[in-house]
Amino acid sequence: MNFNRIATLVAFGVCISGCGSSENYKLAPVSGRIQVDGKPMEGLRISFEPMGGADKPYPGPESIGISDKDGQFSVSTFSERQRAGAVVGKCRVRIWSLPADQKGKDVSDDRGENYDPVAEIKALKSQLRKSTKSKVAPSLVIPLKYNDETTLSFDVPEKGSDSANFDITSK
Repeated sequence: MNFNRIATLVAFGVCISGCGSSENYKLAPVSGRIQVDGKPMEGLRISFEPMGGADKPYPGPESIGISDKDGQFSVSTFSERQRAGAVVGKCRVRIWSLPADQKGKDVSDDRGENYDPVAEIKALKSQLRKSTKSKVAPSLVIPLKYNDETTLSFDVPEKGSDSANFDITSK
């Protein structure tokens, strides 16, 4: 078999599998509440990342939401255009605090005009440094086990859910 024929077969296989196509996943509405140490927390960023497998390594885009003063959130995708909901199936959940100057702004979209990645990185680094100090207010620290090293997950049902509730601790 010559190289051109092999390349054509590989390209054909990729096209058939639909890799990267937005039609290969289903979204369902997801909302809930985040509490830290038993209290609702405003301005937390939550993401639902679909967990793939060997048969489907990219199950769909991440969905993001920001908690309000009551800790309530709903998530949307932003990969192609904003669409409410999260990908149906098991999702890894990550929760971060936002820099104070970004709370209340539309920062759900990492590509939005109000999003400041440098401020977010500085806030996360500060959060990591402070997490080793005992005098930090618990409401300012979101432990790594809820974001970079998350242990949280949520199974998004086909009809969606309004009870994606997360009660986390600051320790």
